[in-house]
Amino acid sequence: MKNNIIKALLTLSCLVYGSGGYDNGTSNGKGKFKIDLTWNPLNKLEFGQSYAILSYGLTNKLDIHGYISHHPGNYNTWYGGIFYQFLDTKRLHLATAVGIRQRSNKNWKHIFLPQLLYTVNITDKLYFGGSFVEVRDLKSFNKYGLSIDIAMFYQLKYNSKIIESISIGIGGFHPATWTPDKFFVPTYSVDFHF
Repeated sequence: MKNNIIKALLTLSCLVYGSGGYDNGTSNGKGKFKIDLTWNPLNKLEFGQSYAILSYGLTNKLDIHGYISHHPGNYNTWYGGIFYQFLDTKRLHLATAVGIRQRSNKNWKHIFLPQLLYTVNITDKLYFGGSFVEVRDLKSFNKYGLSIDIAMFYQLKYNSKIIESISIGIGGFHPATWTPDKFFVPTYSVDFHF
């Protein structure tokens, strides 16, 4: 069973091109670690990114989170921040966050503020979530725009002593500075909760 899940995840990551956002309004829980992965194979899509998002629950409501992303223009960006879930009902989770993003080959930093992150639970295995994030220049505080992220996630029937759950998500992402004729670019992620 484990080998079949691993083969399916590898096949999926080779077939689907990824880009964009990742987050939702559900905290990890105290002492829990989560990693979300997306791969843009061979940088085939000009808007695609390969990235790893990491988050860790300091308390049941407060996480530290961040990402490292590789872009097709052969540069990297990183983000680090703090996340707080302020609403936790059976169907709806809401959170806010603040963080800083930097590009590796340029001298710029952005602050992500304000942020509203959400999760809507459809069933115990199916949910959708995303975020609304204002991107600003860190020095001048000038607005670049609003990034929007929405995705549908399905939690697979898998757990082990180390991995609590694996979910697959597909969705759309609108970067703050996006100008092409499509409002959203397609996204996907494979999420591991430890």
